[in-house]
Amino acid sequence: MENLYIEPTEISPKVIFDIKNKRFELSGISRPEDVVAFYESVIFKIEKYILHVLKNENTIKNISFNLVFDLNYINSASSKYILQILDLFKRILVKGAKINCSWYYQDADDQILEDGEDLSDVIKMDFNFLERK
Repeated sequence: MENLYIEPTEISPKVIFDIKNKRFELSGISRPEDVVAFYESVIFKIEKYILHVLKNENTIKNISFNLVFDLNYINSASSKYILQILDLFKRILVKGAKINCSWYYQDADDQILEDGEDLSDVIKMDFNFLERK
């Protein structure tokens, strides 16, 4: 399986999916013009990895994956895809993998913090909320 790296633009986030180091990162601004086209390739890669992991159930408990969301802005369409990404990782979390989800925000009044709290509640997954300095 190959890693995935997408350079950020003014309207789309940086994506790092590093399989060897068990790290997924989404950072920057997420309001791509064609949100479906942008996120479908990311979801396809993650889904392929998750299905591979689920086939080897005896090793799932040895997996510790870090999810990092360091976003400055998320439109509602992007939030739906972020929820799908979280849902994919939850499939191995419920089988015993360790998933550490770090959600960065600017300050307590930040909409990003509220978005992260909403996603955490919907997906029923613990996030580490970390204020950027």
